[in-house]
Amino acid sequence: MTLEKGFSAIGCVVDVIYMSKKGKFTKRRIRVISVRDGYVRAFCIDSGAQRVFLAANILAAELVSRNVS
Repeated sequence: MTLEKGFSAIGCVVDVIYMSKKGKFTKRRIRVISVRDGYVRAFCIDSGAQRVFLAANILAAELVSRNVS
């Protein structure tokens, strides 16, 4: 399954392990806004701001909630 198919439920909440451009690993809880052209646009619940993640740098993902309201 490709990452884009895994995040096809727009609005779902997902815990991700992400590696930044500088090689730093972080765990974040995000609400997916869109997935397109290798990028995941999401609202980062931890930081309280919208972020764009390079899909290739998402090392692990776990669905938390399918609540799309």
